[in-house]
Amino acid sequence: MPTYRFPINGLRHHDFNGRLDELYKLALGRRMSISIEHDNPGETDAVIVYWGKRFVGYVRSGEDREKAAMLIEQTGRGSLLGKIVDVDREKRWLWMEITSEQELSQTVETRPNLLTNWTFDGRTLPSDEEEVRLHTMLCNLEMVIEGQEPWDEDMEEWLEYAEQNLWRDISFETSELLKHILTLLTACDDAAYRTAASRLQFTIDFMGSPEVRRLQAQQIIDKAHAGSMDTLLLHYAESAKKEIRKLPEELLTLFLKDGEVFMGRMWYLHRPYKQMQAIKTLLAMMVRLKDDAGEEASQSISKEWLIRWGASQQDKRKAEVVQEIISTFELQRTNPILAQQMAGMLEYCNCQKQANEALKNVAGAIRENPPVNAGNYYASGSTHEDKGKHLYIGTDNKETLGMIEHEI
Repeated sequence: MPTYRFPINGLRHHDFNGRLDELYKLALGRRMSISIEHDNPGETDAVIVYWGKRFVGYVRSGEDREKAAMLIEQTGRGSLLGKIVDVDREKRWLWMEITSEQELSQTVETRPNLLTNWTFDGRTLPSDEEEVRLHTMLCNLEMVIEGQEPWDEDMEEWLEYAEQNLWRDISFETSELLKHILTLLTACDDAAYRTAASRLQFTIDFMGSPEVRRLQAQQIIDKAHAGSMDTLLLHYAESAKKEIRKLPEELLTLFLKDGEVFMGRMWYLHRPYKQMQAIKTLLAMMVRLKDDAGEEASQSISKEWLIRWGASQQDKRKAEVVQEIISTFELQRTNPILAQQMAGMLEYCNCQKQANEALKNVAGAIRENPPVNAGNYYASGSTHEDKGKHLYIGTDNKETLGMIEHEI
């Protein structure tokens, strides 16, 4: 019977968060299960791994996930059992082997999605200088590694740049280039090459993280107000809205609702570079038109997204405008978490007087009527700090109260 081997990552984000040493010590030889998580917000049909009822992590994205999902579907079962056969502490991986009664098809089918047949022939924003440099660095690496040249300072510089800037390009072409580079590095019996392969693989695995998705969503928002966008809007003039509507409505809505989840899905889809550039252009154009129109959140974007945008601008006047759009007399009582986020945005943008007043109101409202779920409400992640000022963007209830009480 055929045996298949899959890497499991994401170990530090779930039930073994802060307990990785315990997991590494106990997992080897133990039986774990895989099943398809159809409603995963970041990746369609993610393959989740359980040890009993404990959430361990996911089968690594890409071909490994596709093969694991296909294996589950071909067997007709809801889940499959396998054994942990290796532990990689450096990469924070577990390796699972699954023996199946069926031979897995050699061809992994690519399922159609909203962008499968989507094309855009209009003018797009120019490529960022950093993206162009990233492609150059990766191509340089590919050429010298093919020649099996000794690892030197130039190769180290190219790899470091790729580690720092890989998040800028999630296209199919770059994905294939990375696979080829990794194949070349791992095929060479050289310690420096193996170390480079490990570093590059770690960077690729990190691409699906919330931190990277946040950077990618912010990149689109920044493009909305770049000088090149002014030129593009002059080109499209009155037809700009018509061009934006060429994107599937589901994608436009998802980006406005949660840019991080949107970018996560784009990463796993690995669309061609030309298509990705068109998507980024149209989304940035949409953001710019909404900003210029000054539409209310109820007519355009979610209140949470608007608060997130206001914080990202670090501009006192824009923060006050966001407050005028969102704030109501009873906001802190009807939606204390949203009011808390707005208070954090005001403080982050140096609107100290308004922030202090809002924090007092929120603290009182939460004491009187604690929200049912105060944890992880804000998609942006955990607390950020800037010049000693806190931006409250998602903590558990006790921590939130403690921080508010400390500030007032």
